[in-house]
Amino acid sequence: MISEIRFYLSLFWRRLPLFLLIFIPITAGAVLLAISLPPIYSAQMRLVVESSQIPDNLAQSTVDTPAQEQIELFQTRLMTRDTLLDIAGRLRPFPDQATMSGDEIIQAMQAATTIKSSFGRGQATLMTISFESQYPAMTVRVLDAYLTFILNQDAQYRSQRAGQTQEFFQQEVDRLAAGLNDQGAKIIAFKGSNADSLPDSLTYHRDLLLSLQDRVTQIDRDKSSLDEQKQRLVQAYEVTGRVMGSGSQQLSPEEQSIQALRNELASVQSVYAADSPRVISLKRRISQMESAFAAAKGQSPGENTDPAKAMLDLQTADLDSRIKQLSSEREVLQTQISEVQDRINRTPGNAVTLEALQRDYDNIQAQYNRTTDSLARASTGERIETLSRGQRMSVVERASEPTTPIKPNRKRLVVMGLFAGLVLATGTLQALDLLSGKIRRSKDLIDGLGITPMVTIPMMRSLPEERAIRIRRTGLSLLIGVVIPLLLWGIHTYYMPFDELARSVASRIGVSL
Repeated sequence: MISEIRFYLSLFWRRLPLFLLIFIPITAGAVLLAISLPPIYSAQMRLVVESSQIPDNLAQSTVDTPAQEQIELFQTRLMTRDTLLDIAGRLRPFPDQATMSGDEIIQAMQAATTIKSSFGRGQATLMTISFESQYPAMTVRVLDAYLTFILNQDAQYRSQRAGQTQEFFQQEVDRLAAGLNDQGAKIIAFKGSNADSLPDSLTYHRDLLLSLQDRVTQIDRDKSSLDEQKQRLVQAYEVTGRVMGSGSQQLSPEEQSIQALRNELASVQSVYAADSPRVISLKRRISQMESAFAAAKGQSPGENTDPAKAMLDLQTADLDSRIKQLSSEREVLQTQISEVQDRINRTPGNAVTLEALQRDYDNIQAQYNRTTDSLARASTGERIETLSRGQRMSVVERASEPTTPIKPNRKRLVVMGLFAGLVLATGTLQALDLLSGKIRRSKDLIDGLGITPMVTIPMMRSLPEERAIRIRRTGLSLLIGVVIPLLLWGIHTYYMPFDELARSVASRIGVSL
């Protein structure tokens, strides 16, 4: 065991320059990096999504966005290219920002910003935003800019959504109101063009039709009665040679007929107007009979002066005139019956059309009522959002200027550098020893050739040779231990600081420092 330790110690001593050549640069680089990296400060703020200040059962906002979705929306808008460039351009949070491209600024802003959210059933929805910078005051300024942006976006988003909702329902109310007016105009126009055959007048028209038909029936009976009366007069005259009639014995038959017509005219004038066809007809008949009676009295001796025949002619003429009048009245009534029947026939179709128009009007009216109610609620919701009484983002904890940096952990970097240098240097020596294939001791001879030597004779060097080898190794080790750190210091001082070099290398390989 002791021989093994001595062997490896001697081997390490022979490889010491190579060990130092690997170990010292890594360790020195870690130390320089730990010393040169600037301190990074971090500040954070916390936001919460507050519920509406007005109970929903009293007045409800029209902006019903879930809290989680609202936070994700603001986070996405905050991390957009334009927003980050605007904030970085105003605050200039990076010392070398003047030499950075737009993409580099965005990557640096995104890397320095951390956004976390927490939510759950029965829990408040929180949003935590932190920012890292070399300058403590800059972290607060950037977070204040983030806060201003989020609060403005929240107010603008909710008021804009509420305004758009109100505008939409206002447009719908106007559209439906115009539709109601158009549909009402259609109904009025249809009723105006079909005023004589509307469903409301169907009962009246049916009653009128029955009345007209009864009147026609009565006229037919009156005509039949007059025809029979005329036929009896003619038959009586042919049989008896005189005309049967009632009246005063002192009046002639012609005078009795004229008197009867006058009595009838007096009776009719108490019922009908002076321009009534019946009144005019009676007056014309009286005039004709009076003319005929006067002409009969002034006839020549050779003419027929039979008073019975004259009376028959007068009475038959009167009956014919009455029959003709009834026939004319019947034709008028038949025309009226045809018109009323046509109205009745057109009424069902008009009822269907009017019902369809009214149904459309009722549907539009129902939509208008619902939309008006929605507009009222949208107006209330818009007012709630304008006064900031609805769901909103509010600050729970504002950002305060940090006093202690959060990174880098310089001790950890130095320890990691020492450990990495030790592991890499030792591993390199071990790999070279395994790959060399040299026989340095009897065990290697046994393992490599499969023979057991009786005696092994080591290489014998003189004392001056041993001293020269030690001096050479010691000098080379000191050279490596001094020159390499000085070289690294020169690179850090005159070429590029180690923190920038580390960040440049990390950015190329995709690692964030």
